[in-house]
Amino acid sequence: MKKKTKNRTPQPSSTVIKLAEGELSIACKILEWEIGDIWGHVGVRLPENKGIAVQLFRRAEESKKDWLVHFDYSLNKLAGVGTIPRESVIYTEIFKARPDVNAAVHCHASMCVAMSLADKPVSCVHVQSGRFGRGVPIYPRPIYILDESEGADLARTLGNANGMMIKGHGIVTVGKSIDEACINAVYMERTAKIMAMAQLFGFKSVPEDFIEQLSSSKEKLLSRGARLPHSAEWNYFAELIKKGKIWTRGWA
Repeated sequence: MKKKTKNRTPQPSSTVIKLAEGELSIACKILEWEIGDIWGHVGVRLPENKGIAVQLFRRAEESKKDWLVHFDYSLNKLAGVGTIPRESVIYTEIFKARPDVNAAVHCHASMCVAMSLADKPVSCVHVQSGRFGRGVPIYPRPIYILDESEGADLARTLGNANGMMIKGHGIVTVGKSIDEACINAVYMERTAKIMAMAQLFGFKSVPEDFIEQLSSSKEKLLSRGARLPHSAEWNYFAELIKKGKIWTRGWA
């Protein structure tokens, strides 16, 4: 007998926005601590693609509230605290170019910046870095991304990747969710540290079959457990934040 499935009532836009704002706050706390820098932000599409919400790691200078702003694709402020980020075109242009992306992170991950200066893209070198493949794109111009044309150029460089480096500046990571974009940024910086350390011992690049073997093993691993609404890393950090705890960054 065929089981009856319950019809799920879509949540009101206001509820979806509140949930997203809560996740933006968690992501900012995770990344401020993991990256060790206040100059970053996280953005998400608003329901029905009516705009974008971005929260900065730091608070607005004239307010004790989080710097959280809603704006449209023409960079008109819709709601929130603080001003629209000066690099807001990172979000507008990537979201225009990538319908599969619902969230993005921009921050100044120090080891990724160092690797970008050496033209060494973060790539798959360990079990948590398969997401970076043979190497993320590097945007070659060491600039702030301020104009629509610069944002569009950045989005073209990103292509279908889930992360990129901006030479001498920082990183951008994307995902289907705030969780995914955030944890991509965490592992991008951690992977850069691993690569930099390995290169001191003579590491050049992974063998040709390395990524294939790792990807196959990862699929095997994931097939043996249920997929959760959030990643294990997100749940772990969110619980620490809820309890008011801090954690080690590993190599600072």
